[in-house]
Amino acid sequence: MTNPFALFDLDIDFNLDQQLLSQRYLALQKSLHPDNFAHSSAQEQRLAMQKSAEINDALQILKDPISRADSIINLYLGEQNLEQKINQDMIFLIQQMEWREQLEQIEHQRDIDQLFIFVQEIEKVRSEILAQLQQLLTEQNWQQAQLLNDRLRFIKKLFVEIERVEDQLADF
Repeated sequence: MTNPFALFDLDIDFNLDQQLLSQRYLALQKSLHPDNFAHSSAQEQRLAMQKSAEINDALQILKDPISRADSIINLYLGEQNLEQKINQDMIFLIQQMEWREQLEQIEHQRDIDQLFIFVQEIEKVRSEILAQLQQLLTEQNWQQAQLLNDRLRFIKKLFVEIERVEDQLADF
């Protein structure tokens, strides 16, 4: 993947002006609209379509804080293989196990009030990590930023699991 910031002519920064991003996205997509290439060669039409897809992918990366941070880190450290990384963050690993057990217990007890409290707790941790991540990226502390981004990635998966439990409890 190319540099998503460069595609939109944006500074490499975790804090993005979402309105500016949207404006640039619309301008790029307008310039690549199929009507603009109706009388072009098949190759030019295909290239415009590929560029449009690349812009859509870059937009998704820049809109998601985890993907945006990954992109920044990768620009400075090079591509990292997530499958090969070993989680050496033992404190957070223990926290993950505790959260999973807590969610299981809430699910078995069918306690929607406890689920609400649990969600608030996780959201608070997520917000704190995002703030720390922003600071680490500003300081160009790539290794620690990557560690926190891995934590956010886990929390994102946890929220998917929370949503599943929430849907299950709502059915009762």
